Order: sequence, then C-alpha cells, then structure tokens
Amino acid sequence: MSAISQFIPRSVLRRLLARYPVSESARERARSRLIFATLTSPLRWAENLRWNRKIRQTEVKAPVFLLGFGRSGTTHLHYLFWQDPQFGVVSNYQASMQPVALIGNGWLPRLIGRSMPSTRPIDNVAISLDTPQEEEIAMVNSSEHAPLHFMTFPNELPELYDRYVCRLGSDAAVLDAWKQDYLRVLKKATILSEGRRLALKTPTNTARVRVLSEMFPDAKFVNIVRNPYRVYRSMRNMYRTVLPDQALQEFDWDEIDRWTLDAYSSMMSKYLDERKLLGDDRLVEIRYEDLVEHPIEELQKIYAALELGEFDRVRPIFEAYLATIADYETNEFDFPDEIVAAVNERWAFAFDAFGYERVEPGELPR
Repeated sequence: MSAISQFIPRSVLRRLLARYPVSESARERARSRLIFATLTSPLRWAENLRWNRKIRQTEVKAPVFLLGFGRSGTTHLHYLFWQDPQFGVVSNYQASMQPVALIGNGWLPRLIGRSMPSTRPIDNVAISLDTPQEEEIAMVNSSEHAPLHFMTFPNELPELYDRYVCRLGSDAAVLDAWKQDYLRVLKKATILSEGRRLALKTPTNTARVRVLSEMFPDAKFVNIVRNPYRVYRSMRNMYRTVLPDQALQEFDWDEIDRWTLDAYSSMMSKYLDERKLLGDDRLVEIRYEDLVEHPIEELQKIYAALELGEFDRVRPIFEAYLATIADYETNEFDFPDEIVAAVNERWAFAFDAFGYERVEPGELPR
C-alpha cells in the first residue's frame, strides 16, 4: 500500500522526521519516502510558479460540509452528493497529488490510474481517481498542519491529532496556519471543479463547526451518525488494515483502541456543543440506517431543509446511481463482550443523543 502522504513536500517531511522519532525497523521506509519527496520537488516548484496567482485569486463558494465520525456512512453520503452536477468535490486524484494536482492534471492521472485499486481495502467501496475523497488526505499530502500525520507517527496521539481537531482555535498561530493550508486545498478543488460549489466530507470537520462556520458564514452542514457499536468495530478494523503499512513507528494496538474511544467522545461531544451555532436552515442531522433504508426520502429532506435546489431535478440521477450499488454489502463483524462493554462505558452519551438502543454484553446490536 502506498503511503497516505506519498506526495508530501520534502520540506514538510523533513520537519516531521526531525520532530518525531522513527523506529529502527522503519528507517528504510522513511528514507524511501524522503527520496521520493526529493525527486518530485521540481513538479511542486513548477506548480507554484504556474498556479500560485490563480489560486490566490480563486473564490471558494460556501461549501456543504458533510460531517460524521469516521465509519459512520460519510463516504456513502459524499458519493451521493457527487452525483449532483451542481457540486464539485476534492477528488481522489487531487487528494493524493495535492501539491502537483493542477500542473499534473491530464497527464498524471493517465500515468498512475492503471496502478490504482478499484476498491478500498477497508470496505470494498469502489474508487477511482475521479471519486470523492476527504480533504484531510490532501492536507496530509501538502501540509504539516494535518491530524492524519498520526497515521505515520501513531505514538504522537492524541496530541498531534487534537491540535488540529478538538483543540483547533485554542492557539491563534496554529489556527491561522491550518486555515491557510486548508483554503489552498479548497481553492485547488474549486479550480479543478470549474468553479462549482464544493460538497466536502472529512470526519475531523465534525469537531470544527465553529471554525468552519466563521470561515464560511453561508455554509451548510449535514451530520450523519451510525450505531455506535458498529462505528467502533469498523474503526478497529480500518486501523488494523491501514496503519501497519503507513506507520514509521512501532506502536501498541491497545493504545490505538483507547484513543479511538477517546476521539469519538471528544469529537462528538464538541459537535453536540457547537451545533447550536447553526440554525435549522444550515444543519440537517440524519442516521446512516435511515439513509440506507430510505435514501430518496432522506436526500429530499436534506435538499429541502438546506435549500439546495429543486430536488426533482436530481431525483432521477440519484435513483440511477442507487441502482448501481443495490448489491453492495457492508462488512460483517462480530461483537465480543469487551467491545460492547467499552462502548457502553465510554460512549453512553451517544445512545441518547442519536437515538440508538443500548445492548448488554452477549447481545448483538441491530
């Protein structure tokens, strides 16, 4: 599996490697990434020379932010919004190639497209260079101010992650640096999307409602939640699938599991506190299970509440897309007693907040 930050600028990578220790067993992997970053530096220089002025002049229209903790159905919702031609997205291509996405547009996708898998290894969702991707992948490929650098340096959790998520805004300098790099991602996405309004999905934005609403006073928000037991089980599976090929540090799985429990608690608690900043015309909350069971009705509710345009215009597009994924099956997991007990203890607030039924060890969640 390629590094999640394979196109990270050499200067950023060097700062991260100087700041965080690398395990002896991963030193060769770190050297390989540094060599690749060095070899691709001329492309980044050319991108900046050719496109910096255009990027500075580009206006980002008020986005639609799709919120939700990871593994809560955010990708499914994002793919649905992608079907509507009024919206642009951060594509998988841009996210992976953020520092060179404009100068490489056209020839670079042809070069790398054939080597890309057709589905995600964590859940078999179809992917291509054109499919939507979260902005955090673009950030981790271009900026040191990205929480997903914990995938490379997992022992720096939770401090590295929280600095740019739940504590973002507590330090003015950190906030300004993050804003600058995040806006650059959105401006490139706007250019690549030919000026369209962006539909953006990144789970960490769930704890950034205040910051994002201040940056974009006219932005709209959709928050999607899922049964907490299934969220935690799926997150554990995702990290066990992805982290071993990304990390440059040896780490303890028990620590990762504890942090996952902490991250959900802090992120969703902050969301529950900050959602009151948004009126009913700016925020819609849905459940993943309802979106799967009644997709057209849920989408119609979103479009009406957020005034996203005439729904009948896009209904046939959604129906056609939904027909293509009718046979998709989600991963099936077991639910050991210790997982049920951990969720009950640490995420008890979520059952009342989001309307899910609590079960006891030995019982299966619905």
